[in-house]
Amino acid sequence: MLQSRWTDLVKETQKNYQFKEITAEELAAQLTEKEKPVIIDVREGAEWAQTGKIPNAVTLSRGVLELAIEKVVSPDSDRPVVLYCAGGLRSIMAAEAMARMGYDKKNLISLKGGFSAWNKAGQDVEK
Repeated sequence: MLQSRWTDLVKETQKNYQFKEITAEELAAQLTEKEKPVIIDVREGAEWAQTGKIPNAVTLSRGVLELAIEKVVSPDSDRPVVLYCAGGLRSIMAAEAMARMGYDKKNLISLKGGFSAWNKAGQDVEK
């Protein structure tokens, strides 16, 4: 029941904000371009310490995102920000928090399927 409420909350948030979602393959392609997005890993430290992270991702767990995000990217920036978690749900909620802080929602992107999808796609991992 609790999982259902969480999933429902994420679905409702995504319905209201309609954040763009990209696949692991799309993100990997963007990382080869000159203008790369900012990548934020919102998983807990124990998660990324165990599994690694997407290369050059900044680790800001959901618990500290709001406190520290402006040190990484300004709300006035037009640079895309790709957020990811383990499965793609917490990243939607992180994007919502950033939108409420004044970040332009068109620049906030969630990695569909999260780090699990990145791993399944065989993409590079930074330990």
